[in-house]
Amino acid sequence: TRERPGELTLVALAPLTNLALALRLDPTLPQRVKRLVVMGGAVTGHGNTGKIPAEFNIGFDPEAAHVVFEGFPEFDLVDWEATLRHAFDDAEFDQWLAAGDKRADFFGKIFGTARAYNASHDRHGVVAADALAMAVAIDPAIVTRSERRHVAVELDGRLTRGATVVDWAGRLGRPANANVVLELDRERFAALIRGALGAA
Repeated sequence: TRERPGELTLVALAPLTNLALALRLDPTLPQRVKRLVVMGGAVTGHGNTGKIPAEFNIGFDPEAAHVVFEGFPEFDLVDWEATLRHAFDDAEFDQWLAAGDKRADFFGKIFGTARAYNASHDRHGVVAADALAMAVAIDPAIVTRSERRHVAVELDGRLTRGATVVDWAGRLGRPANANVVLELDRERFAALIRGALGAA
């Protein structure tokens, strides 16, 4: 990032531990990142961990998420609930896998476990969380509805530790730091996925 400051798009698809450490080592990092896209959180509390309102990436290391959310003046947030709303129909996705090339064969094998897990936990369709975040990073115009709000992370709650707290009504008086992605162009997203599978 030092060689080409301001041109880097950073996409965080996992717990934010490494990014928080980088930020602690170099607080000027956000000045050299053009755009940060975070896959994480559950903006209305429908989490996917043992703690009801927490999503895995944020709930795994809430302190790291807090450091990143406080350290970056703005970022795009693609949360777990958005990925559930944009899940692909199983039968349609299987057609894409069948029509694809070696990439589709590989992805079908490695994603099979996650598909089976989701199906057994009443999650319908093919949930592609990381792909959704990458689509937002690659093609920002794919976002059809988003809201800029202040987002923080709960660090202390007995039931809510790791929850992403969105100030929907602006009660805290804090500046908006997150562009919360709510809806995407589904056909455009599907086309990106088909292309990645070699089924375009």
